[in-house]
Amino acid sequence: METVSFADLAPILATVLGPVLAFAVASMRYQHIDSTKTRDLIEERSRENRDLVEERSRENRDLVEERSRENRDLIDRNRDLIEKCSRENRDLIKQYTRENRDLIEQYSQETIGSLGEVRERLTRIEVRIFPPPSHDDEAEAA
Repeated sequence: METVSFADLAPILATVLGPVLAFAVASMRYQHIDSTKTRDLIEERSRENRDLVEERSRENRDLVEERSRENRDLIDRNRDLIEKCSRENRDLIKQYTRENRDLIEQYSQETIGSLGEVRERLTRIEVRIFPPPSHDDEAEAA
């Protein structure tokens, strides 16, 4: 068997390993460039998303504040309306209470007057049924 020296194998090894090594280096470089681009895209989208979230949060906060302000205004207006209606109701109750009291008083006076008339009529009826004793009857009884 003949011994082959490294010098004899070098061109063969270079011919076989050279393209494999070149392919591996090219593949690593391509992967590095691709991962760098991917990282840059991720960072860019992340930044855009962060900005968008902050913008939307700010818009939402502004909308919430505006709606809260509107709600407070509506609550104040409703409270004022309730107080106004309550005042009007109290005034109406006082007015109708006074009117009812006056009507009750008037009807009481009319009833009392009617009772007086009824007494007079009853008295007249009793006098007709039982005529009062005459003066002559009184003298005889004495």
